[in-house]
Amino acid sequence: MRRLPFPLLLLVALVATGRPSSATPALYTITGVVIDSVTGNPVSRSHLDASLVVRGRVPGRRSQAASSVDADEHGRFAVVLPSAGAWHLTASAPGYVSQAYDEHDGYSSAVVLTASSPAHDLRFRLPPQARISGTVLDEAGEAVRNGNVQLVRLPISSPAQRQPEQFLSRWFVQTDDRGAYEFANLAPGNYRLSVQAKPWYASSARQRRFIGGAVSASPSPALDVTYQLTWYPGVVDPTQAETLALSAGDDRRADFHLSPIPALHLLITPPALQQADGRRIFSSPIVEQIDAGGGNAGFAQTSATAGPEGQIDIGGLSPGTYRIRLQGQNQDSRTAVVTLAEGASRTINFSAAAEAMSNVAVRFDDDDEEGRPPLVGLTDTATGQRFFAFGRPIPNIQSRPQAQSPRDISIQVPPGRYEVSLQNRGDVYLTGISAQGADVAGRFLTIHGGDAALLLHTANGHAAVTGVASFHGAPAAGAVILLVPAGLDDPGSFTAVVRDQSNTDGSFDLNEVVPGQYILVAIDRGWGVNLRDPSTLRSYLTQGVPLDIRSGTNVKQNIDAQAP
Repeated sequence: MRRLPFPLLLLVALVATGRPSSATPALYTITGVVIDSVTGNPVSRSHLDASLVVRGRVPGRRSQAASSVDADEHGRFAVVLPSAGAWHLTASAPGYVSQAYDEHDGYSSAVVLTASSPAHDLRFRLPPQARISGTVLDEAGEAVRNGNVQLVRLPISSPAQRQPEQFLSRWFVQTDDRGAYEFANLAPGNYRLSVQAKPWYASSARQRRFIGGAVSASPSPALDVTYQLTWYPGVVDPTQAETLALSAGDDRRADFHLSPIPALHLLITPPALQQADGRRIFSSPIVEQIDAGGGNAGFAQTSATAGPEGQIDIGGLSPGTYRIRLQGQNQDSRTAVVTLAEGASRTINFSAAAEAMSNVAVRFDDDDEEGRPPLVGLTDTATGQRFFAFGRPIPNIQSRPQAQSPRDISIQVPPGRYEVSLQNRGDVYLTGISAQGADVAGRFLTIHGGDAALLLHTANGHAAVTGVASFHGAPAAGAVILLVPAGLDDPGSFTAVVRDQSNTDGSFDLNEVVPGQYILVAIDRGWGVNLRDPSTLRSYLTQGVPLDIRSGTNVKQNIDAQAP
């Protein structure tokens, strides 16, 4: 006897139980098969979870899993759900990347069930895990142990953002005694690699000495060496780093060969801290290297020695930019940012260097003392270096002696031009900036030196845009949905690009939209489109739908998706 397909078997079972009466709730189901996205073969015994998407002003918020099932040996599954709604479906299996249905770079399609359409059958394509591995060797071909290898996942192709990418996905691993490293369980995407390490014989690679002892003898020049922060395939300029484009199941090898250079030194005179018994103490410096993309490349492996007057010699440094913090007992932290060039060790008075940093005090005109602590960011437009502060002291804040309320914000930055961003403020968004001691142009702030005070003007009431995308008269499932500011390149605008992926019925939800003039665009299965290219983006915008979005409104707008 010929075996019935699994969804039909399920339907026969449901019919056998009798048609639901008006008093019996409807049975909502998602059925289908999990397959390997590369081979198309069924993925046996995969695990699936379904959670209800809470539609509204909080994008991506989902309830806890309402139903969990395991697929059979042929990859078939049936998820029975308690209600209609938009259901977020995820799948996982050994050797595969756990992800949501039809996921692309963090965006996915919810499975929408209704009373008139209570069942949905689908093919869940699960990508095999990708891997990057390699070895880090020194100038003699020997293993470099305990090297810090960083993997950065690059953001997806998107139109220019009003605010830079705040957080890139980063992973760190250490090389083992063979110099080997591995990043496994990787999803498809674009990645870059860097390594930060010290020669095993270098003076700075020895156990760190705590501050307070006598000055040690100067290390031999042959031992006073280090490695530069190196990007794959062996370059120190991150703009020349190779981008590794991983497809599902790829196994890439990326080896490093490092050559030592003379180490740089930073001699600092820190402020003395007075204890209750009158003894003077000096805090130990925390040294972080800042990569050229503005991110933290990690804590630098340094040596630190101190003389009787408290001067601290920080050795083992390579050319680059460093953030140095001193944290005393019951004292506020002090921060300095120093750039070292090749062959140029420096001597600085830390107190003077910290004072040369500009202390930016931030207040809000709404003065919401009860709301969530805000996250205020200043991003250097020249270097990409980012400075963040919550509405309470954190390490990169320079706090002054005067009393502060828990909501006071103070960010210590070098003079320069910065883009101001605001997050974690619920339904509040920026509308303007007033400043003392600095120049303001829209969302950009120029600090020439000295302290500055900012008053951030805000308004309540994000907007939302919902609708249905269609392609050739049918729901466009998995379409790229973009809400692009009409003044995308206007530096005075506080609007930002908002993005979504359409669900199985073509519906989409764009939330936390700052009021303004926008163009709505839908691209059918457009995940490979280079939206950073101005001419490509312009061709889609000319076919988009202009929208004038007001504060607190929920705009409903259906749209025809364009071909990718």
